[in-house]
Amino acid sequence: MKPRRRLVINADDFGLAPGVSRAIVEAHLAGSVTSASLMVNLPGFQDALDRLHDTPSLGVGLHFNLTAGPPACPADRVPSLVDRRTGHFHPLPALVARTLTGRIRSADVERECAAQLALLHDAGIMPTHLDSHRHVHMLPGIGEPVRATAARAGIRAVRVPFERMTKVFPRVGASAEQAALRAAGRLAGAGGARGPVDHFRGSALFSHPDFEAGLLKVLGELEPGTTELMVHPGHDDPEILRWDSYATARELEWAALLTPAVRERLTRGDIELVNFGDLRCDEPGGATRISVVIPAYNEAAYLPALLDSIDVARAAYGRGPDAVEVIVADNDSTDATAEIARCRGCRVVLERERVIAAVRNAGAAIAAGVVLAFVDADSVIDSGTFQAIDDALRAGVIGGATGVTMDSWSIAIALSVIFLRLASFFSRWDSGVVFCRREDFFTVAGFDTGMLFGEDFAFVRALRRLGFARRQPFVTLKHVRAVTSTRKFTEFGHGRWLLGNIRVLVLSWMHSPRARRFVEAYWYKVRS
Repeated sequence: MKPRRRLVINADDFGLAPGVSRAIVEAHLAGSVTSASLMVNLPGFQDALDRLHDTPSLGVGLHFNLTAGPPACPADRVPSLVDRRTGHFHPLPALVARTLTGRIRSADVERECAAQLALLHDAGIMPTHLDSHRHVHMLPGIGEPVRATAARAGIRAVRVPFERMTKVFPRVGASAEQAALRAAGRLAGAGGARGPVDHFRGSALFSHPDFEAGLLKVLGELEPGTTELMVHPGHDDPEILRWDSYATARELEWAALLTPAVRERLTRGDIELVNFGDLRCDEPGGATRISVVIPAYNEAAYLPALLDSIDVARAAYGRGPDAVEVIVADNDSTDATAEIARCRGCRVVLERERVIAAVRNAGAAIAAGVVLAFVDADSVIDSGTFQAIDDALRAGVIGGATGVTMDSWSIAIALSVIFLRLASFFSRWDSGVVFCRREDFFTVAGFDTGMLFGEDFAFVRALRRLGFARRQPFVTLKHVRAVTSTRKFTEFGHGRWLLGNIRVLVLSWMHSPRARRFVEAYWYKVRS
């Protein structure tokens, strides 16, 4: 499977000064900028609006500003944000000090953010996203009211400017900025927050001595998923220094964005250039977060119970009916499996290859959610499953599994479960509902289609390796275990089921031709 790489190239500080706005528009017309964040409270705002008439394809959001110029609100309505001596915002060091000492009022932040958004709306602009000048929306006392105001305005894309530390090291300034942003985010309650994209880049390019080389390196190592790349192009303009100290380097960024090498790299065909409005339109119903993938071969007897449990868990998740989609990957069933799935509103994809890994991958290939969750058709999930998965991923894990319990018990079943749980403990593998981010699924190349059996074991092992490299754990959500059927004990006998698993694992490991025959008997013929 070829992973999808999408890139939002967002130019900050649109409206800071005419020289900056002109450079941003030029870079957009050259195909090197897809999105811009507009400052609405400075004199350059009107110049930026005038330039937008020629750029209908440029995505525009709010560059929320609390450190330069006067407020959009009357100063007496946002007193904790304004220096009474100047009538302008406090500079960044003073603003940080005020946030850390609790002298910023949430109501003032909400009022000012709403006023700045209103200026965009009054100009006929529906903002595609929100970020902030100097990342002030990551500060404690500011982040929460900004996010709340954005949500009320229908803006889902709010920047979380966390760039992976391995990408900014050894650049001292960028490393220090990222450490400070993470510390501020934790204080603001956003330490584990995920932004509107899968990856954020740009901190390491700020004041880069060779911006073009750094930019080409970023483009060459883009990861699967969607990345926001923050840039600050501009032309020399004395107006810039009235509001910001970053001036000379803007010209270097602009020049690099327009070089033939950068423009050729962007048009090579392996990167899809988008803006935040495209991302919003790309989501079915604007809301899909979790895609549940169910591999199925002749599962008409078990599938309805699983779908019932998914409906209950979806309702408990509380994100609306479109937040969770269900994909049934039909392995060329001969019963009513596909018909049942369609009647229940599932998406159905046909995969004829009799390899369970290929069936799972077929479901993942059409998934719209940012999270993939795989569960077998003869299971029933816990009502808290989706919320538990969401909470775990937002806390920064690489992925995880719920584990399983059985729908009935006998001595043989209990002994088998004990054996499997011991094996799970020592191998660090688990089953039930196995989940991860879609981007990470493609990073590890999905399930290994060269394996007839044990593909889930290999997938979890690959995911753990990726998590180890990123310092992200793989977790087991024991409080939401899935309940799985004991049908294989019935089909093969209570004593033979465990021996059958061991046998097929050994045969698969040995690449024995008997493994194919055993899988046919174990997976397909008993349900034909």
